[in-house]
Amino acid sequence: MSNCLVTGGFGFVGRHLVRMLVERGDKVTVFDRVSTSPYLDDIKGRFNVKVGDFENMVHVTESVRDNDIDTIYHVGALIPPRSEWDSSFAFNANVLGTYHFLEAARMFGVKSFIYSSTTSTYSDGDRFIPDDYPQKPNTFYGTTKVCGERLGEAYWQHFGVNFRGIRYCIVNGPGRGGTTPGMFVVWTLQMAALGHPFKVFVDPDVEVASIYVKDAAKALIDINDADESRLTRRIYNSMSYTLTARDLVAVAKKHMPDADLTFRVNDEMMKKITSLSLDRVMDLEPARKDFDYKPSYDLDATMRDYIAECKAHRDLIDQPIPEF
Repeated sequence: MSNCLVTGGFGFVGRHLVRMLVERGDKVTVFDRVSTSPYLDDIKGRFNVKVGDFENMVHVTESVRDNDIDTIYHVGALIPPRSEWDSSFAFNANVLGTYHFLEAARMFGVKSFIYSSTTSTYSDGDRFIPDDYPQKPNTFYGTTKVCGERLGEAYWQHFGVNFRGIRYCIVNGPGRGGTTPGMFVVWTLQMAALGHPFKVFVDPDVEVASIYVKDAAKALIDINDADESRLTRRIYNSMSYTLTARDLVAVAKKHMPDADLTFRVNDEMMKKITSLSLDRVMDLEPARKDFDYKPSYDLDATMRDYIAECKAHRDLIDQPIPEF
């Protein structure tokens, strides 16, 4: 059993990670700016909560010291679109915050530091990106995540902090918030599962790489549990599948035959998708070789779980979404 600290534990990936850790018997402390998540109400008595700010070193060190933490899962971060117009907040949360948790890990001898990064750390290159391709992000969010990766590697090299990380492509799952272009993946499946009509705002042939949220959370646990002697790097790519908007509609209607899904292309969102290269396929071979990485959710399993989650948490998930 580990004493785990999950930063951003009430966020989208974080809440799934917290549940997985609790259910496997780990002791968990959630570090977040808010004090609760209704998605975790059924297990709220089984983990601790520390309300605090990443940029506040006192909050960070107290959370690690007072809970005798031996594993930090650093999942919390400021993401687009706010990271792109509030650069000060993004730097403090994503860069300074990562430094604070790494420094706390060094100070208190934390055994493992697990970091969530992003394929937004890449911008140029071909459709297939090798695991070690040069990172030249074109977003502020991606830039802050590159900083976090390099900081973590430096703490591993100079101080022996056992830094490991996972880079995500688009993480999809019911209940995800936000208004980024990749949200069409979430809303197409979610609105079908909820029985609501939805106009998909991208071209049917638009292709993206994605990973289901439960696979995203599980990948963090898997890299933490991996045998150090097998690891050849500190950061690994992750991905479940590539899919087109047409594929999404097809799988939604396969499982929900009455789903009312149509297309209404939004030119502005199409430009953003093109500029972000969301169809980029990441090299997964190092992860497969080094810690037997294998996602559990294909597109059919993903849709089945959307339906189950929307049924179980309809009061939380069934919220208005923007119309493009």
